[in-house]
Amino acid sequence: MIPRIYSPPVQAGKDTVELAEDTVRYLRHVLRLGSGDRILLFDGTGWEYRGVIERLEGRKGTARITARERIPLEIPVRITLAQALPKGDKMEFIVQKATELGASRIVPFRSARTIPRRTEDRTARRLERWRRIAAEAAEQCGRADVPEIAEPLPFRDALAQAGTEAVKILFWEAEAERSVREILEGTGARSAKEFFLVVGPEGGITGEEAEQARRAGFLTASLGRLVLRVETAALAILAIFQYECGLIGALGRKDRDG
Repeated sequence: MIPRIYSPPVQAGKDTVELAEDTVRYLRHVLRLGSGDRILLFDGTGWEYRGVIERLEGRKGTARITARERIPLEIPVRITLAQALPKGDKMEFIVQKATELGASRIVPFRSARTIPRRTEDRTARRLERWRRIAAEAAEQCGRADVPEIAEPLPFRDALAQAGTEAVKILFWEAEAERSVREILEGTGARSAKEFFLVVGPEGGITGEEAEQARRAGFLTASLGRLVLRVETAALAILAIFQYECGLIGALGRKDRDG
């Protein structure tokens, strides 16, 4: 199988692309590839490029583009996951798995029960790492696009990121009247092309935050009687919605690598 590698967009008419340092290291030391070997590059915007490695020397490398192909995005609906910042490095796991499960955008946010974070410089480094993890996950799972990872926002600002046409849902453990199944069985959800899903931190969403979300047009929903870890809840929610919307269980395009 031809290895599939993420690369920034290639300029139109350009036949040679410089490979990133970490890509060179991966091709040389992990895949043991060299000059003349074939690779498949994708840029995260729906374009794929067949190429041949021309040079891998030290930390630098180039590849010659032999063909370009526009790949239609296969995700039937746009799903944004707004995720309260969890403890430790759990966000890295959530970003990776949310990418594999087809999230179009991930919006980290700070809520009342979010554990305070470190310096602004550390936050910038974490954001860069999340974006790199998303690109690597898209590379591994065969996505033609890479989800957008937004900068961490306050809770109120995160709610405002929802599109006007989106079905907006906040998952709240104290919700006792409306389940996620009821929402998905409603006519609005069945015809929706966009969902904005909010998952709280380890300590949960406060009653004041839930009311704030309702005033912003959000439905509050329960996942059921079980209390899930924050990372489990996010992935369970995405899997449910992607199954209902047709991504999970649908047959994809044929493997083009031969």
